[in-house]
Amino acid sequence: MKVNNDSICCDKKTMRLRMTKARNELSVNQREHWSSKAISYLIEVFETMRITNALVYIPFRSELDTRSFIEWGWDKGMNILVPRCNPSDYSMEIYSLSHWDELSPGAYGIEEPDPLLLNALDLHFVPEVIILPGLAFDPFGGRLGYGSGYYDRLYERLQPWMDHNKPPILIGLGYGMQVVDKVPMDEHDAPLHMLVTEKGIVDINKNNK
Repeated sequence: MKVNNDSICCDKKTMRLRMTKARNELSVNQREHWSSKAISYLIEVFETMRITNALVYIPFRSELDTRSFIEWGWDKGMNILVPRCNPSDYSMEIYSLSHWDELSPGAYGIEEPDPLLLNALDLHFVPEVIILPGLAFDPFGGRLGYGSGYYDRLYERLQPWMDHNKPPILIGLGYGMQVVDKVPMDEHDAPLHMLVTEKGIVDINKNNK
């Protein structure tokens, strides 16, 4: 088992280097164009569901830009939730964000909720939807993150509270060029339910039947 885990770890490291380089090489115009198209598909997904809250990342560096989705959510009266990372134990706190001015540079230089202005939600609060960034995705629910496991730890932490709440819908959000045939996954990696890119919407459940 240890050999398999070591092999998966090595495969992930190799893919992270390759996909980070490929994503960073996208032009600003290309990222803006693809982000706009992907967000239109994401909004299409939300318009078919009765969702009152969603946890969504604040874009960093070459990540797909979520800001237009966040503003759409505010306009619709949705409770937009944003994570704040704690590098000491790779955990996440969840905050409700209602204005851009409530953000300040946090861990890794990412814009995060300012704890001097906002209070974190209860540790057992379960979002209805979690929108995840990543370096690579596959059509079967696989997602390659940045290696720290923040979102996997969050999902694991929420597990005991899912008996009384619906489990969150996990939606991967990225560019079409980030979709690969297969992402190396281990038992701690939470699979996605849906994937959205500028090329459209991928229903993971249908692909896994």
